[in-house]
Amino acid sequence: TPINGCEWPVPIPKGANLDLIRIEMLNLGLEYTWLDVLCLRQRGGSREDLHVEEWKLDVPTIGGIYLNAHVVCYLSGLGMPLSLKEGDLESDRCWFRRAWTLQEVGWARTIAGDTPDGPMHSEPIDDTGNYKDEILTKFHKLLKAADNSLYLYGALSAMQDRISTYPVDTVAGLAFCLETDSIPVYYESQSLGDAWSALIDEMDTWNRGNLLFTYPEPGSACKKWRPSWEQVMTKSL
Repeated sequence: TPINGCEWPVPIPKGANLDLIRIEMLNLGLEYTWLDVLCLRQRGGSREDLHVEEWKLDVPTIGGIYLNAHVVCYLSGLGMPLSLKEGDLESDRCWFRRAWTLQEVGWARTIAGDTPDGPMHSEPIDDTGNYKDEILTKFHKLLKAADNSLYLYGALSAMQDRISTYPVDTVAGLAFCLETDSIPVYYESQSLGDAWSALIDEMDTWNRGNLLFTYPEPGSACKKWRPSWEQVMTKSL
């Protein structure tokens, strides 16, 4: 697309249309937007050498864009109407299951692709948050739980169920949720243990102190004074 200077192929769902996405953003009252597939160099372009170098800095800093911005989320795929069918919430491509989307909720958000008969307009059938079927109940519980990812143990707990293209993405995707003072460089091949150590070193003193003083057991790896990555990803928080 000319929007990114035709420098790399833009991965969007089949049937999605960038012009229609632009119109929807304008209808929401937005003037400027940041869209990752257009603004973050993707694979397959003519300058693949730049892709690796740019991602070292660009990928870990994405969370800063979402943190204090009004975020527009397409939960069924970029530019696609919001819908639910059996298996959607268990899919590896589900928005609620991807590692990077954990930091994309922001403090203010709009769910795009909404339709009058869509799941956003369903009403609970009782006072405990149940809906007319199981998939709607699970959807609304996941949507409500998104706010918890803005806090230390909520973010760590939410990441336990997330899936990523590269294992290290699960660590890098926590950088802004855990309020790091600076951000570790992103390496696709870095081990989870090394990435976790780098992240703890850069966490702000409040969150790091909270983790060290409130985690209920010694570390299971080489450092006993802090929990290992395996502990925070496998044990109940």
